[in-house]
Amino acid sequence: MDKRIDTDTIQEFLRHIWAFELLQPDQLSKLAQLIHVKKLQPRQTIWLQGQSITHFLIVYSGEIRSLSRSSAGNEKLVSILRKGYHFGLAEMITGAASAVTLIASRPTIILTMNKDALEKVLLKDADICYRLMQTMARTIFSLTRELERSSFENVYTRLARLLLKSRSPRSELVQPAGRTRKISHEELAVQLGVSRETVSRTLSDFRHRGLIDTAYRTITVLNPDGLMEYIEDYDQW
Repeated sequence: MDKRIDTDTIQEFLRHIWAFELLQPDQLSKLAQLIHVKKLQPRQTIWLQGQSITHFLIVYSGEIRSLSRSSAGNEKLVSILRKGYHFGLAEMITGAASAVTLIASRPTIILTMNKDALEKVLLKDADICYRLMQTMARTIFSLTRELERSSFENVYTRLARLLLKSRSPRSELVQPAGRTRKISHEELAVQLGVSRETVSRTLSDFRHRGLIDTAYRTITVLNPDGLMEYIEDYDQW
C-alpha cells in the first residue's frame, strides 16, 4: 500500500463515496482492508471495452476518461471520472463485461478492490451485501428517472436540475446559493447528452439572468430559486 495513503485515510475516504454511504464504520473498515493503491500515468489504459471486470476502482485523485467505440470504429466520450467517482461494482458483482474503455487522462491514483476479496466479504457479511444492494437499487431508480426526463424535458430544465443537485447521482439535496461546483462544459454536455455548444449557450443565458456565475471549469449557483422555476416537477426529485 502507498505509504502516504494508509488504511485509516482510505476508510475516511470511503465514507464519502456514495456507493458505501449506507455502510457502518466497522463495515467500511472491512472494505478498507481490501483496498490497493495504484498510480496511473497519462494515457494509461485501465480496461478495454468488452474486457472482463476483475476489480472495482475509485478515483482518489486525477482523471479517467470513459470511452465507447462503435462497431464502425467511431469513438465517443461517455463520462469523465474524477475524485470520488467509481467504476465496476455492478459489473464485478454481475459478471458483465466492461461496456467502455477507461483511460487515465493525467497522472491519477486509484483505489482498487479485487473481485474475489470482495466476494468473500459479501458472502460472510449479509448486512454489507444488503446495504450495497440498497444503494444500487436507488441508483437504478435515479437513472431510470433521468432517462424518462431526458425524453420529455428541455435542456434548460435538465441543466437547471443538474446544477441544483449535489454531486451524488442519487442525491435529492439542492445546492445552496454560493456553492461552487467544479465541472466543465464538456462534462455537462456528456451528462445531458447534448452538444457542448448547447450547454455553453444555456449557461450563458443563465449567467445573464443572474442565476449562476462561471469561471474556468467552475459554476457557482447564485439564485437557486430562479433555477427552480425551470423545473416543473421539482417536488418529485
